Amino acid sequence: MGFSVKGDYFETCNCEISCNCIWLGSATGDACDVLLAWHVTEGQKDGVDVSGLNAVMAVHTPKKMTDGNWKVALYLDDRATPEQSAALGAVFSGGAGGHLAALGPLIGEVAGVVPASISFNRSGGSLKATVGNLLSMESEELVGMDGSKPPVISNALFGSVSQPMTQAKAGAVRYHDHWDAEFSGTNSFVTDFVYEG
Repeated sequence: MGFSVKGDYFETCNCEISCNCIWLGSATGDACDVLLAWHVTEGQKDGVDVSGLNAVMAVHTPKKMTDGNWKVALYLDDRATPEQSAALGAVFSGGAGGHLAALGPLIGEVAGVVPASISFNRSGGSLKATVGNLLSMESEELVGMDGSKPPVISNALFGSVSQPMTQAKAGAVRYHDHWDAEFSGTNSFVTDFVYEG
């Protein structure tokens, strides 16, 4: 039966704006810490409805992401039933196939896949997500030269989504669980995601 999920997505990383990694370049720091947050507005896997649920992934990579050896941790909405949690985990780990599966070979260590209290809020161009007291991330879409709409990257070479992304700026970001990362004023991307497989 496969899966189809869509909803709101944003990521924040410690690279300067705009992140070189999506163009197969090197991170602007010594390594890349990127946090990815998804809110499913509508979706299912094998008939299991996952609408309204959230997932967040923390990723630590070498300076050049395409070198692999990523360390990742996946957090799944603790409001999910066991069946929903299994479906979320399969979709957002790439285990169910689809776009995220292509990133699998780059992962060197899965630090954990656990249920967590996740909040995801989007109000216009402002987004915020939290994972209990472990993670907090904020983003604000930038405004392009037309003075009204955000700048759009429509066909990046590399990324966790294939849809066009709007350029944003990270607010306060912190992660303290399997490793520690804190940054602000750095890169962020925002989009409406769609995954199928």
